[in-house]
Amino acid sequence: MIRPPSPLNLSLRQLRAFATIARQQSFTRAAEQLHITQPGLSGMVRDIEAQLECRLFERTTRAVSLTEHGRAFLPVAMRVLAELDTAAASLSQLSDTGRRRLVVGATPVIASSIVPEACAAFARTHPGVQVVVHDLDRAQIQAGVQDGELDAGFGVFLDASSGLRRTPLHRTHLVLVAPGTEPADSVRWSELSSGLPLLSLPAKNPIQKLVNSQLKSPNPGEAQVFNHLHTLLAMVEAGLGRAVLPSFVVAAATRYRVTLRPLVRPKVHLDFYEITRAGAPRPALLVEFGKCLLATKRAPS
Repeated sequence: MIRPPSPLNLSLRQLRAFATIARQQSFTRAAEQLHITQPGLSGMVRDIEAQLECRLFERTTRAVSLTEHGRAFLPVAMRVLAELDTAAASLSQLSDTGRRRLVVGATPVIASSIVPEACAAFARTHPGVQVVVHDLDRAQIQAGVQDGELDAGFGVFLDASSGLRRTPLHRTHLVLVAPGTEPADSVRWSELSSGLPLLSLPAKNPIQKLVNSQLKSPNPGEAQVFNHLHTLLAMVEAGLGRAVLPSFVVAAATRYRVTLRPLVRPKVHLDFYEITRAGAPRPALLVEFGKCLLATKRAPS
């Protein structure tokens, strides 16, 4: 008696992983793009191959290529992904008017500075609509948007990512956050080497990377680093140092006795983005929430 084949149980995440590896021809690059670990990606591929009972990739130390079975499976996977994305976009558009819930992710600096006021403003104009906010790092936000767990993500996303659409919401600039005893006049970057030490965000933070690229004498290794915006602001208020941050932190900075001083020569800009799944329409509620975010940016020039 011939046994029927076992039913496949392939996830959307596994299909995207397979298609990304095929496109990048590299497990390393695919893992970086998908924001997962390389062992985790390899595990997904092993599970796909076990279910299909064939090898999909030929792997050498220098390259990754599709096997004959992989080449045959790729158009199938791409067609399934395209049809699911199209169906999800159509359903999202169909149900948008009846949605009463919006789930967004925001990087910690954004989540603790402008998101609370934006949520309050949105609640006044959209009573009964629940906004669920997750404060996450950039990789988690990008993965959540790609998987559909988040409707959108907000933050300083300097690099484009496959499968995601970046919508610039606002161009902001860097300012010096100093103790409240300092004047509010502008200060040059060249003047930051004297006076109080500079406190900073983690070096991997894209905001801090931009700051460090402008400093002629980067902070020494023993400079204090803080993960959370409010800790950083409290340290500045206590007179333990100064910090360079985006001007949109003004909403959070008003709770502390600090001064925001414009940084000049040069005036350094950075863009604040919304990220959503590529190909999917922006829900009307998300458009309105984005307007509320922009309305909170009462930053000094």
